[in-house]
Amino acid sequence: MRSVKSALLLALVVTACSNTLSPALIAGKWVQDFIVPGSSLEMDLTYESGAISGTGSWCAEAGPCGTLAIAGTINGSAVHHDLTFTPTLPPGGPEPGVEHFDGGFSSPRSLKGTLTFVRPGQPPVVLGEIGYHRE
Repeated sequence: MRSVKSALLLALVVTACSNTLSPALIAGKWVQDFIVPGSSLEMDLTYESGAISGTGSWCAEAGPCGTLAIAGTINGSAVHHDLTFTPTLPPGGPEPGVEHFDGGFSSPRSLKGTLTFVRPGQPPVVLGEIGYHRE
């Protein structure tokens, strides 16, 4: 009887651990880990059948600020999405830009990866390592 209880307990632990990085964990509010005071980026993500979508807002130190559109995919713990930045303040600010995120879950509440800036007609620029945390 003791071995049956141990086996059931082990099965529950394995099931719980295997589900901790479910792709559905991407749904919710995420905030970029910033080191520059006065900067911010937050996004509300949804998940459906391997697809990520969402909206958000951003502000650079001393401006500009704007809105975000997010679209991408998730497969297991691997996350790939594009963030389309549309400046709203100041009016007539820089043109919209796209940043591509390649990374994944480093924990159930944390994403880590590489960010690349993409602008049509120009070579991609790797911006470096980036992180987001779930609020």
